[in-house]
Amino acid sequence: LWLALIAAVVYSIRRENRLGRVATALTVVAWIALTNELVRRGLEAGHWPLANRYEFGLCFVWAIIGVYLLLEASWRERGSGVFVLTIALLVATWTITRPAGQRAVSPLLPVLRSVWLQVHGLTAAIGYGAFGVAAGLGLMRLLPWATAPEPEVERTMERAVALGFPWLTLSILSGGIWAQRAWGRYWGWDPKETWALVTWLWYLLILHVRPLPRWRGRRLAWLVVVGFGLVLFTFVGLPWLVRAVRLESLHGF
Repeated sequence: LWLALIAAVVYSIRRENRLGRVATALTVVAWIALTNELVRRGLEAGHWPLANRYEFGLCFVWAIIGVYLLLEASWRERGSGVFVLTIALLVATWTITRPAGQRAVSPLLPVLRSVWLQVHGLTAAIGYGAFGVAAGLGLMRLLPWATAPEPEVERTMERAVALGFPWLTLSILSGGIWAQRAWGRYWGWDPKETWALVTWLWYLLILHVRPLPRWRGRRLAWLVVVGFGLVLFTFVGLPWLVRAVRLESLHGF
């Protein structure tokens, strides 16, 4: 990923097609390597690698890179790679610096031994990943020195949000079904549930205001970047806050 980011930075400066192809190739190699590691870890653990924050973080990064490569293939513009790969590296850095206990392969807790672990966790990772790509495009739109047609950047940013929203919706719905089976209720206003709902409502707002002319351009980009801030708070900040102020939560991460 670091090599891919360096190549993307050089490409954004020199705008040579061969440098862009190198950046894309290195990004593909990083995605394949991460896919291989997730498969290896899943086989070693005997379950999908979604059981803790470390494993989910890896899937989060995997989804960011995967969604970015899909959009790049359809858009044919590599200039956003600098911003998206920076976001992927930030999430990856946080993930690999988790304590050794979180990174260790361990058997599933009884409450996690459910098919809903895969459905709920994977849909959340894909939704988060798409929002990460959208945030990278939002940053690209906000910075004046980024060289790409602004309408194309906005259109691709909106596509990324539109892609992530149904996945986040499915994650919340499947989480409710899992909660009913595990705890006997669909919704309990747990801090994690509440902030997932806040995040969902924020992206619903974005989808509703994007056709309005007054919300086009930089305003929409700001909404997308703030939305990803909510994603990161739900994933990283909220568990810390729950521990710091001793809130009650049934969610491990």
